Amino acid sequence: MTFPLSLARPIPYTRALIILMVLAALSGIAIAQLPLGTLVIVVGAVVVVAGTLIEPLFGLMVTLLLAPWAAWQGTYLPGVLPSDVGQLGLALTFGTWILHGLYRREINIPHIALIIPLSIFTGWAASSMLWASDYSLGLPEVLKWIEMILVAIFVVDTAQRRGVAWTAVGVLLSGFLQALAGIYEARIRGIGPEGFLLSEGVYRAYGSFEQPNPFAGFIGLILPLALALTIAFAAQAWRRIRTHNVARYSSILAFIALSVLSAALSVALYLSFSRGAWLGAAAAVLAMGLFLPKRRWIGLAVIGSLLFIALLLYNAGLLPATIADRFNDIGQLANVQDVRGVKINDANYAVIERLAHWQSAAYMIEAQPWTGVGFSNYQAVYEQYRLLNWPLALGHAHNIYLNIAAETGLPGLAAYLFMWIAIGVLSVRTLGRQQGIARMWVLGLIGTWVHLSTHHLFDNLYVNNVHLHIGAMLGTLCVLAVPLRKN
Repeated sequence: MTFPLSLARPIPYTRALIILMVLAALSGIAIAQLPLGTLVIVVGAVVVVAGTLIEPLFGLMVTLLLAPWAAWQGTYLPGVLPSDVGQLGLALTFGTWILHGLYRREINIPHIALIIPLSIFTGWAASSMLWASDYSLGLPEVLKWIEMILVAIFVVDTAQRRGVAWTAVGVLLSGFLQALAGIYEARIRGIGPEGFLLSEGVYRAYGSFEQPNPFAGFIGLILPLALALTIAFAAQAWRRIRTHNVARYSSILAFIALSVLSAALSVALYLSFSRGAWLGAAAAVLAMGLFLPKRRWIGLAVIGSLLFIALLLYNAGLLPATIADRFNDIGQLANVQDVRGVKINDANYAVIERLAHWQSAAYMIEAQPWTGVGFSNYQAVYEQYRLLNWPLALGHAHNIYLNIAAETGLPGLAAYLFMWIAIGVLSVRTLGRQQGIARMWVLGLIGTWVHLSTHHLFDNLYVNNVHLHIGAMLGTLCVLAVPLRKN
């Protein structure tokens, strides 16, 4: 198997024993002195610190699990920690990574295949801060892109010793926890924010993102990976059952686990009632259908069939009313128009609101086409470009392409598009080089990139530490993009 899936790799037991002995002593003191609630938090922190000190890759896994809880922490536990748990976990991971390098007397910063396009966009975005009106808005966003690059480099470096399976597990488990949280909020808990209420006791799912749309976007990024691996392990289990291979049970268990994961993610995505995420998921499935067969004409036949079936169901009125209505709303967004003076009502409010912010971004581009207003400064200058009936800035233009063009100018948009074209080209090339589980993971990544690019027509998904997961996925792509060595 070419995909580095082994989770059992040698661990430096002597160093691990020393670390565990010290932390066990500290834990004993904590147990004797602290109340139960605080004790649980302290013991959990001790376990995370111990595991990360022993193996920094464990720290990345925990970081990926905790990172999406930043918005929840900011809402319910503001000021308790100096930063959100995702950023603290990332700092711990990178710190121990450097310490391990110093211990080995060798700090390895590997070259990654995407470093040039990632650096070009990040560099231009950082440069746009020179003329930004509010540094406090732009600098954290620049830091996000730097962190994304560093996470990708970290994954490539640790893959040389541990493979990429741990990173993949961290990404998938993070999505699973969010899916469970969303399902609980939408259908089980029975209470929730009034703005997310659909009917009595029924709400839109929003996970720990505190908003349904970014939550659905995150779920949509993980779902293609889960679906691709489910197909891969289903095929593997079937082959082993037919050949009476004694290892067939592990494949069956993996298939069952991934099927549960895929089902949970699919349900959570539906319960979010996010139009952008639904459209992104549909685009991702079509892209995966195109690239799944090695013969491209078969892929074209697959997506043609899927589109025909979807159109047939829609025309026959067999699609659920909720889905049909939401896709009708998306069609209204395609009707780009000047919304000044348009009569606003409950039926068109959401659509007109987005179009109004798109129009404001267009005014920014018209005013400063080559420089933009400064990275992440859409909100800072919104008052100068807003439409009369829309005084509140939503933080971004609800279209990442317009948003980047408005903030970094047309050169910034060109750098952004070049970056994602490079990622797409590398993904397709890597798909052709890999086989088995590895190929299906790359296929899932292609679905993820398509979902991200499609959903970004209506929203901004670089929020709530999602950039850390994107960096981890890019790292796995860079690992698998390396030409295979022949034994």
